Amino acid sequence: MATKRILIGTPLKGDIPKSYFRTSLIMASAKIPDVKLDWILLDGPAVQIARNEIAAYAIDNKFDELIFWDKDVLAQRNGADVTDSALMRLIGHDKDIVTSVYASRSLDTHWHVTPLPDEVADEQGLQRVEKASIGFSKIKTSVFKKIAADNPDRLAMLFDPNRAPRSIPELFPMELTGRNTPAYRLKEIKNALTDCKNDDKLRARIEREFNVRYDEPNAYLSEDYGFCKLARESGYDIWMDTLMVLGHETNVTVPIETPKLMEMLSEPWRKEELAVIKSQLIKQNQAAKEKNNNNRN
Repeated sequence: MATKRILIGTPLKGDIPKSYFRTSLIMASAKIPDVKLDWILLDGPAVQIARNEIAAYAIDNKFDELIFWDKDVLAQRNGADVTDSALMRLIGHDKDIVTSVYASRSLDTHWHVTPLPDEVADEQGLQRVEKASIGFSKIKTSVFKKIAADNPDRLAMLFDPNRAPRSIPELFPMELTGRNTPAYRLKEIKNALTDCKNDDKLRARIEREFNVRYDEPNAYLSEDYGFCKLARESGYDIWMDTLMVLGHETNVTVPIETPKLMEMLSEPWRKEELAVIKSQLIKQNQAAKEKNNNNRN
C-alpha cells in the first residue's frame, strides 16, 4: 500500500495559546501506519490569506490531503488531551471533505455548522451539512484543484520580498453575500441572458439589477463557509463527524452564565470606573454649557 502524504496546516494570526504547544508535540510525534505527516505553520495578515497559502503549498508539494488544525481548537475529553485519537479518527474518514464540531467563541454560544434539511448522521457519526467551520478538518488536495479549475478567475497575487510574485487560487474567500452585492447582481444578469428570449424582458431584468436596491442587508461570509460554498458548487459534499466534538479556546470560558457575567460587571473596580467616567461626562457637559453661554454673551 502506497504511503499517503498528509500536510497539517495551522494558519496563524496573533499570539499562540500555551495549550497549542502541547497539541503540537503530540501531532509531531504521531505515528500512523502508511501515513507520512508533515506540518506547516503560516502567519499572514489575515487567516483567510494564510489558509489559501497553505492550500497552495499542499498542491505545489503534491500532498494527498490537507488537515487544518487551528491554534485555538482543542481535542480534549473530560479535561484530558485526546489529540492522537482525534487525529487518527479524522485521517480514517475516506471522504473528500470532513470536518469536526465545535462551538463559537462568543457569549451567545452556538455550533459552527449549517445543517441540511432531512440529513441525519450515519453509523459512523458522519452527516452531510451545508457548511461548517474547518478549524479541524481534512480536505483532499484534488478538491482544491477542481475548485481552482472551476473558478479560473479566482486568483490572488502574492508578493514576498524573498521570492518572485506568484498567483495562487483563492479557495477560502471572505466576502459579502446578499442581493445587493455585485456578485449576486452579476449572477442575476447571467441568468437573464439565459432565460429571457424577449429583448424587452431582458432589458427590464438587467435594468432592475442596476437600479433596484433590496431592503435586506448584506452579510459577511467567513472564509471557511466561503470554501464550503465553492466546494458544493463544484459538486462536493461537506461531511461533519458529529461524534468528534472539540473545544474552542478563547480568553474566557465559553459559555458564560448570565449570573456570572452580572457578577463580573458588578465588581468594585468596575463601579469605581463607571463613577469616574460619569464624573468626567458631567464636567464635559458643564464646560460645554459655559462655552455656549459665553458665545451668546
